Amino acid sequence: MSNSLHCLCNIISPCRNELSGSILLIQWFFLSVAAILNFFRPVLVLFGIRAQVDLNEEDYNDTWIYMPDGNGEPQVAYLVEPPPDDNRNDGPQIIQFEYYESSKPSAPVVSNLLISDDDVLTTARFKRDTWAEMAEKFNPKLDTKILVHGWKSSTQSNSIKSIRGAYMQRGHINVFAINWKDQADNIYYLRPARYTVQVGRAVAKLIDLLVETKNADPKRIHLIGHSLGAHIMGYAGAYTKYRVGRITGLDPARPAFEDCIGPENHLDRTDGDFVDVIHSCAGFLGFKKPIAHIDFYPNGGNPPQPGCTELNQIFTGCSHGRSYEYYAESINSTKGFYAVPCNSLDEIKGKNCTGQKILMGDPVPHTAEGIYYLKTNSKPEFALGVAWLNL
Repeated sequence: MSNSLHCLCNIISPCRNELSGSILLIQWFFLSVAAILNFFRPVLVLFGIRAQVDLNEEDYNDTWIYMPDGNGEPQVAYLVEPPPDDNRNDGPQIIQFEYYESSKPSAPVVSNLLISDDDVLTTARFKRDTWAEMAEKFNPKLDTKILVHGWKSSTQSNSIKSIRGAYMQRGHINVFAINWKDQADNIYYLRPARYTVQVGRAVAKLIDLLVETKNADPKRIHLIGHSLGAHIMGYAGAYTKYRVGRITGLDPARPAFEDCIGPENHLDRTDGDFVDVIHSCAGFLGFKKPIAHIDFYPNGGNPPQPGCTELNQIFTGCSHGRSYEYYAESINSTKGFYAVPCNSLDEIKGKNCTGQKILMGDPVPHTAEGIYYLKTNSKPEFALGVAWLNL
């Protein structure tokens, strides 16, 4: 991992560990110098977008990487700072909150939020007219699911639509989807990575308003995020005034987060009453180490076919997106994703796990803890039920 990515979270402003301004400035200076010295390359044109580095295979996972968008299509992501004249995210930032009534399948009610990072503490402001309409339709007697996408995605991406659709099929539930597509749509990965804090604060603002104006029970609020979205939900859980009942991380993004010191810099078990994570591309695009109350490693953290470890296999399928596919299927699955406990990641690698089985995904028991292993099919339906335990 390159120096420009090492502990990015310690230079995100604001970080949950609230580092002093002088320390942030010093870190930013040295990391910027390192980025310039190590990664300055001739500018080239790739897909009509100005690039800062050559796409040499030997630099893969150092200065660039293939990362899937919200529809599972591989895209080039640059792991270096954007050029000085890259101003795609300058100016006022708008995030959209979409509310779906499960009892009335129709177009969502959309409320715009303006976020600002002019000060150390990011603020979020709802547009009053749309918030009033959204609040009127919200039902505090139902469970609430809040979904957020990752890099180069939107609420119209498969990562959101698949989960939202499964919950809408079940019915009798409040569903919110957070659209931060304008901030997420940047080929320079570090820029969207920094926005996870602001978006997380905006989600926290939504939670606070639901509790304070609609008497929502925070214990019935469930935050679900994919990739960068998983860390957004970690920030949301940390910044809201009310501790939420559950946070689910779907293959939390590894670049710029896993090497950070301290759980305050990424999703972890302290962010909610119960935190569960599905690791589907462990150690590559997603976190390798366990960070939640319960961490699932389907197929050892990779899909059975194809894998996420080989560069030439990225284009035939990416396991980073399998996490949300597994989760979406689990919501209404009749077979279920049964997993067994493991004592260590080495035990998972050796597939030597045995013990009391539990379900992964939506129906996971909230009393469970530890790391778990399971097998899946290589295509839908992914769930094998308990049959795989006899293979």
